[in-house]
Amino acid sequence: MKITATNQQVYNFQHPKTLYTPNFEGKNNFSSLTGNLLTKKNFSQATIGTFLITSLLKFFDVDIPDIAEKIPNILLGLTFCITENPNKLDENIEFKKAQNLKEAKDFANEKLGIKNFKINDLYYANWINEGLTNISNKFNGNVYIPQNLKFNRINLLHESASYTVINDTISINKAEIEKIAGKLNSIVKKNSFEELTKYNLGKGYEKYCEKLKKAYENIEDLSIFEKHSLVTSTNRVKSRLKKLDLNDQQNLKYDGTNKYGNIYADEFDIIYHETGHCFDTKSNMLIEIFMDRIKYRKDLKKLNLPSYALSNTQEFIACIFSGIMQDEKYLPEVTNLFKKLIKFKIKI
Repeated sequence: MKITATNQQVYNFQHPKTLYTPNFEGKNNFSSLTGNLLTKKNFSQATIGTFLITSLLKFFDVDIPDIAEKIPNILLGLTFCITENPNKLDENIEFKKAQNLKEAKDFANEKLGIKNFKINDLYYANWINEGLTNISNKFNGNVYIPQNLKFNRINLLHESASYTVINDTISINKAEIEKIAGKLNSIVKKNSFEELTKYNLGKGYEKYCEKLKKAYENIEDLSIFEKHSLVTSTNRVKSRLKKLDLNDQQNLKYDGTNKYGNIYADEFDIIYHETGHCFDTKSNMLIEIFMDRIKYRKDLKKLNLPSYALSNTQEFIACIFSGIMQDEKYLPEVTNLFKKLIKFKIKI
């Protein structure tokens, strides 16, 4: 949103598209934007305030509640409307599991371009690096990768992970991931394999059946992330079956196009989702993202997708991005809205 100061009390507002149209390549349009967006006084205050906030978060590594963390996010978005160029990584990165934390950190720094890799658990470090490698290879190295990875110790919203644009960080909630993964034991006890796999509801069905079979045979053969993905997938299966007419065999038949949204999550679904937020916010002006949340709210609510993907346009993009990473094919009404919202070029 362009703000032009006419005096201390009166402001004129213009739609941001009249000011700047971002694309995948991105532009650092700082010098031309500041004169139009901010008065000198406001610019100085915003610069100092933003510097102090980012310094506290980055250098002191302070964990703050995610609800409070969203406030500077919005303020920063309203102040600085600058996109970035994507990282240029190797077109095909070969991933090998690190044998120690130094190897994992070096891989993140040297191969993925991550500046601060503060993951002190080798199990999680390898999982994160492999997921991000998959993303980089999918886009031949032209990607938006977060500059910071860390564990989040305070999470009032109970999210498995989150992306924060103000300090370009993906925070992993280890406790929440393991809490959700632990629910698989209850699912196995309360549901039969046949009941959960009776209908093929989309891409990834075969892998879901394969992993679920392992869960019934020996649940400890599965990784934490496989368990987490099975719990997530099973919840989506149950939610979908409630909305289906189980007597309509034609509607139940999967024909290669996902009519509902990706139901079967793989073990990297969390990483794909949060990096989808990173792609979205780094390639687009945040102020326009907020405008799109209002503009396309009604279009979003018309789609037949899981409730989380319909919560707002940013979650919609992240959910569809994760599905694309898992080779999902969507209906035209879904892909058309996705193309309107994203500012990076991507085949879907």
